Amino acid sequence: MQRQLRLFLGATLIDALGSGIWLPFGLLFLVHGQGFGLVEAGAALSTGGLLALATGPLAGAAMDRFGPRTLLIAGNLLRLAAFCGYPLLTSVWQVVAVTVVVGVGDRLFWTCNAPMVAALTRGRDAERVLGTQTVGRFAGAGVGAAASAVLPEVTSPAAFHLIAYANAATFAVAAALIWCLPAPAAKPANAKPAGWKAVLSDRPYVRFCVTHMAFTLASASKFAILPILVRDFLNGPQWIAGTAITIGTVVVVTGQNLVVRRLANHSRTTGLIAAAALFAGSFALLIPVTLVPLPVATGLILVTSLTFAVAETMFAPLSTAAAADAAPRGVEGRASALFQLSWGLPMALAPVFLGTLLSLSGPLLWTCLTVTCLLAIPALLGLNKTLSFSQ
Repeated sequence: MQRQLRLFLGATLIDALGSGIWLPFGLLFLVHGQGFGLVEAGAALSTGGLLALATGPLAGAAMDRFGPRTLLIAGNLLRLAAFCGYPLLTSVWQVVAVTVVVGVGDRLFWTCNAPMVAALTRGRDAERVLGTQTVGRFAGAGVGAAASAVLPEVTSPAAFHLIAYANAATFAVAAALIWCLPAPAAKPANAKPAGWKAVLSDRPYVRFCVTHMAFTLASASKFAILPILVRDFLNGPQWIAGTAITIGTVVVVTGQNLVVRRLANHSRTTGLIAAAALFAGSFALLIPVTLVPLPVATGLILVTSLTFAVAETMFAPLSTAAAADAAPRGVEGRASALFQLSWGLPMALAPVFLGTLLSLSGPLLWTCLTVTCLLAIPALLGLNKTLSFSQ
């Protein structure tokens, strides 16, 4: 079991590295590498992401039937093909199509990830594994941030294309490692697991998934918007965004395991409420960022990168572990698919939603995010002592 866990963790860390690299680069790649407009690129990314979400229920049902290994491999191979195609994009419909393929791969992978972790761990050990995966995702974002600080100064699109091809390579390696895992025993052909009714009738679980969307939008916002904010709205050097994301990455990479250990002494409700409060405070500090002189704006961005990172270390492993523990038995794949929808929907909407708000008003963007995070607190209190929060 431990050998399998190490092999799986290695594969997911490589996968997280590839996904993290792309976080600061989605809009930058299309705008400055391929020549698309900001709103045009954001709308194409969001459209493709939304279309891909439709495959989530199918991925959940397939996992309940066939197990996670095959789908984990398929998810990585789809993203390998998609990122090889990114440098070839010349029209909006092509961006939408490739984004759909990436989104399908994401849905396959993340639908199976938490159930696999739950199967390979016991109790709150799952949070430590999920926390380690968060470290990998942020390490990838750090690599992307470092590159984003340099590449915008390079006029050749080839520099941006290099990131896409490097990302594709990480998915190839992850697929190969998961292929080395032993295949799980197939379920009997006449097995008839409970359907979606068993998941959707679990109202506390559904409410938690809805509440979780506030955290996901908060998590997506800074990576998706910060490079564009600095370059096109603050007219500042790109090292500001790169440094902020790198600082946050260092905090997560060095502090994630410590935070998880400290949170083990508290309920999951307490940890998630603290994360929501930190997210809200971070966004509140950024409300005046487009109205103040650049040195002040730089200071606000760098300070909030610290608090934002601490919030990340809290919410990601706690929420994912709680959802995996609370999934109705026999339909873990479908339950995971619903929970992943609470990740995927805000991620898909983030480019167009946040990009549009930013184009209207910087203070409006950060105020909306502040309020969204604050609303998550009473929602979490209402779910106290349900699901697995009390563990």
